[in-house]
Amino acid sequence: MRRSVRRAILLVGVVAVVLWAPSTATAHPLGNFTVNRYAGIELTPGEVRIDYVVDLAEIPTVQLRPEIDADADGALTEVERAGWAARTAPDLAVGLTLTVDGAEVPLDVVSASLRVRPGQGGLDILRLEATFAGPLASEGELVFADANFGDRIGWREVTAAGADGTAVVDSTVPQSSVSNALLSYPQDLLASPLDVHRATVSFHPGVAAPMAGGSERAEPTWSRPDVTGGAFAGLVGRTGPFMLVALLLAFGFGALHAVGPGHGKTLMATYLVGAGGRARHAVAVGGSVAVMHTASVLALGFVVMTVTQVFAPERVYPWLSLVSGLIAFALGAGLLVSRLGGWSERDPAHVHDYPHREGARVSPHTHATEGGRTPSNAHGNHHAVPSLFEPISRRSLTALAVAGGMLPSPTALVVLLAAVAVDRIAYGLALIGAFSLGLAAALVAVGIVALRARDVVAGRMSGRSARLVPLLSAASIALLGFALTLRGFTQI
Repeated sequence: MRRSVRRAILLVGVVAVVLWAPSTATAHPLGNFTVNRYAGIELTPGEVRIDYVVDLAEIPTVQLRPEIDADADGALTEVERAGWAARTAPDLAVGLTLTVDGAEVPLDVVSASLRVRPGQGGLDILRLEATFAGPLASEGELVFADANFGDRIGWREVTAAGADGTAVVDSTVPQSSVSNALLSYPQDLLASPLDVHRATVSFHPGVAAPMAGGSERAEPTWSRPDVTGGAFAGLVGRTGPFMLVALLLAFGFGALHAVGPGHGKTLMATYLVGAGGRARHAVAVGGSVAVMHTASVLALGFVVMTVTQVFAPERVYPWLSLVSGLIAFALGAGLLVSRLGGWSERDPAHVHDYPHREGARVSPHTHATEGGRTPSNAHGNHHAVPSLFEPISRRSLTALAVAGGMLPSPTALVVLLAAVAVDRIAYGLALIGAFSLGLAAALVAVGIVALRARDVVAGRMSGRSARLVPLLSAASIALLGFALTLRGFTQI
């Protein structure tokens, strides 16, 4: 009785792990792609002013830099920054819609400036500050909308407050900025950035309520929405003997990336457990996923650096997620159909074929032996015992590599772009190569641990229970593929 309970617990544990793993797969953070926006609306007697800020992360800054650098000398002078800000501010004003009681309020550019700040990997990030103003009635309902950079991800924030005799009666947005106008993002909101680009404000003459907190702006902080991997990106600046240490650190960062949230290791482990995989298959899949991951980084980096028209590279990720999901779903569904068909053809009473150790598999017509002895779980007859695990095909391994490795790491992309910017391309590629080796090593380790755990659990299961593992594996792959497909579809 106790043995049966233990086996049931082991089986439930396998099922729980297989079904839980897909739910932990999350998207890569895209903080290095963000274009963050803030609009601070101030209502005064006869005038409305909008303090508008655009905070551009490393990738959009790389894309815009050639447009700002008029003489192409690699430096953004004060004259170049001022000229670009003056040219850009009117375009931003066009993207802002402001109405009072249904009548459109024209906005004029009062001022515009561009600042350069240090980002990850030695790359720059840009901060554009502009002020717009327009006429305002003494009372009414103001409606504001920001349509700028609608195709870019990032923090969007709007505030509205009255001053000098104009009071805000009702507003859909707060009076003060929680990010201090994109200078100090709150830590508890970095994982889920604000996405507010509309405001409705009712106002009339009166004394404005005091704003919460001080009006002074805080010093900039390094915290930005969804930005990770700064330590890896910082390796680009290492020189001399520290370069060897940097390569070792890059290997470690790759391993950490592999064991973090993501669907690559989940797909690999789930497939190998249910398909009777061996250590060599774990090595093949882990290496292939790492190679595919590296290729996707290089491909996206090439596009970012060569496409002359600025586009939103982060919009590639939902499409890649969709394709990855479709591949995983097709793989899982195909395996599920095949294994369900094989289930009906087998005699449950005689199925006990599972790997006891590396290379120990039961053939369709004979029982496996160990050292010439019949395994302890074998029957004392000569009935044909069908194989539980079908052979692993190259097509399936290729599908796993593509589905698990086609989403490039944003931080690895930053490393590549930073290396190009400082003309250390070979060193940058070496860092990415070391990162990929660490990624592959961790994936192989995950795969081997999953196979060893499968062997331990399978050795304690009856034939009927063991046959559930391939079915659950196929169903989990299909479920993960469906989740990735749905997520990609909703984000497109």
